[in-house]
Amino acid sequence: MSQNLVYADLNCPFCYALSEQLSALEFADRVDWRLVEHAPDISVFNTTPESQAELASEVFTVRSRAPNIQVSLPPVRSDSRFANLCVIAAREIDEIKAHQLLRNLYRALWIDGKDLGSTAVIYDCIIAADLPGELSIEEHHESLLSQWQHEWEQGSYNLRIPVLASDDKRQLLGLPSQEHIIAFFGGEQPKSPTGQFDQCHGRDQQAIAFYGHDGVQSIWNVIGAVRDDYNVLLPATMAELKTMLNQPGESPDLILLNSINFWDEMLIDTAEIVHQAAESHTPVALIGDTISDNDEIRVYETGAADYLVKDRADGILQARIRTLLMLKRSHDLLERAARIDGLTQIYNRREFERSLEVEWLRGQRSKQPLSLIMLDVDHFKDYNDHYGHLSGDGCLQHVATAITDSVKRAQDMVCRFGGEEFVVLLPETGEEGVKVLAEKLRKTVAALEIEHQKSSAADHVTISLGVASLNPADGKNPHSLIQQADEALYRAKGNGRNCVSS
Repeated sequence: MSQNLVYADLNCPFCYALSEQLSALEFADRVDWRLVEHAPDISVFNTTPESQAELASEVFTVRSRAPNIQVSLPPVRSDSRFANLCVIAAREIDEIKAHQLLRNLYRALWIDGKDLGSTAVIYDCIIAADLPGELSIEEHHESLLSQWQHEWEQGSYNLRIPVLASDDKRQLLGLPSQEHIIAFFGGEQPKSPTGQFDQCHGRDQQAIAFYGHDGVQSIWNVIGAVRDDYNVLLPATMAELKTMLNQPGESPDLILLNSINFWDEMLIDTAEIVHQAAESHTPVALIGDTISDNDEIRVYETGAADYLVKDRADGILQARIRTLLMLKRSHDLLERAARIDGLTQIYNRREFERSLEVEWLRGQRSKQPLSLIMLDVDHFKDYNDHYGHLSGDGCLQHVATAITDSVKRAQDMVCRFGGEEFVVLLPETGEEGVKVLAEKLRKTVAALEIEHQKSSAADHVTISLGVASLNPADGKNPHSLIQQADEALYRAKGNGRNCVSS
């Protein structure tokens, strides 16, 4: 058995790049390649605008950090489970040919843009690896794939991808450089690479809350059917369940209620829970014995999304629950897409305007100042024209990350205002504080040293910043704050750019 192992996903361009690097360095035969899935339900959400924007950003990052690797943007990510199983089955025939199959699959997706969920594509990859056209997929292959998934999720990797690990506990997380790889195989522990997209997106386990007036023992078979795939929450009381729904970031993704001896009370409670869960779009369903049509109609009249018969086969229960959770995730993705800028992964203008109204009202009550930084990437059109729009997108991503990393307080907000313009909203911050932070942001972006030959401000990318500070209790309106910051930004540009103005 190899002393080094890799946890990787066929759907990940970083993992593809690592595969190519290991092959180029002739280290491929020194690793045990273990396939996992970042998001097993990726085929459901791979066509959403957010998913496609994220995919494009990841491909760009790979091109920037591994320019020697050929990688193209595929139309969508694929359902890779069957392809993973074929690689496992091929390992039992020939390890070298199995690795060639792995490379063929990676290249089919990340160079040719083919769908790895297609059996015809997989078959062509198998034949090209000189393997038998029909690989037999057995139950132990499924078990091994599940074991690898569990090892990755429960390991000390923080869901980073790819993972290169040795049996002496050394690790490389994320996309390493060739120098990192060579040092790692030489027995060293180089610093792990870091990057915004080297972490699994959308793989956070969804949570299901089970509650029953009679306890949950009568529906333990249902809990047992899903506890390996989802986080299970077991509130002790109805009050505790309602409290969960009021905890941002900790609210369950699905609520399943059960009652045997308190049917009418449960219907009343269900209606209350459905009403409370409506804001977060959390589906609520009941579980119980087979009931009459009239009773099932009463269930749906509460607003419940479904009624599950607890004694159905595990596969049916799992499918019904999975459908409810897909509904929840779809709502979450739509809500996030409405708030987050797809390119930079920070808040968008719409969310900024909403938050500005909220913070303005809060400032009126607290009589504390509210400050705003408006900043612009200097000569960005010239940057785009000279280096290309793909490089321009990467520049904006780097600037957004630098700004976000420099703004430390939880209540502060970084947003993309439009194009190359960003804003930073700072509650309870006065004039001096906003100037200090603005100067810090200017220096941080300059320190990136992104080449910009067409800028008159410097030979690297710089930003101009305008700052404004108002007390909402003084009777003005939120538009006044934006206008003052915008005028200050105009003055900064007139002063030669790469400076802060108020």
